[in-house]
Amino acid sequence: MFQGADKTEFRRGNLESRDRFAAAPPGISLTTDNEKWPWGNPPQEVDVDVILEQATGRIEDDDIFRDELFKILAAGISVEHIVEAWVIDGFEEGKFSLDAGLLAKAPLAMYIAYIAEENDVPYRMFEREDINEDRRMDNRDYLNVMKTNNPNMFAVLKENMNKLVRTGLDALDEVQNSPPQQQPQQQERGGFMTQEAPPEEVQEEEGGDS
Repeated sequence: MFQGADKTEFRRGNLESRDRFAAAPPGISLTTDNEKWPWGNPPQEVDVDVILEQATGRIEDDDIFRDELFKILAAGISVEHIVEAWVIDGFEEGKFSLDAGLLAKAPLAMYIAYIAEENDVPYRMFEREDINEDRRMDNRDYLNVMKTNNPNMFAVLKENMNKLVRTGLDALDEVQNSPPQQQPQQQERGGFMTQEAPPEEVQEEEGGDS
């Protein structure tokens, strides 16, 4: 099988280093054997039902995997994006063929949406779907999901909030217990329009005996 020579093997200035056709032509990798890649070998499974059972079984049995799935759903990652990543990953690792993964894509997406509804986890079905105001997670729901799925992070967040509250209360007590400070009174100075006019000088009349 033809394989182009590596241009790095030629010395600078040789005729081969200046030849445009000395390197391998584009697409030559398609003529090589791809058995060294998992997707180049026969897939491990081609039955769509078995592939779905393996995917849904992991979600049901693996608590850590299910909690991580709920986290990324609550973070705003769509179900469509999650399922597409699952298909690409399974095909590249040789777990199933590409056509079988595409056939299992829609049922798996519906299953993920179903368990999200059952556990009160907000989600987006499609990547371009806008989150409506009614479906947007408020702070109470966000804290409840975090308390259930990530209790360690919830405890850290709760301690930080309590620390801020204690700091604010201490500052308020300090202000209330401190004696009031008297501010120096500043002498009011009026403008030139408010100043009183000096008394008029009485001019004595000169001359004339009274």
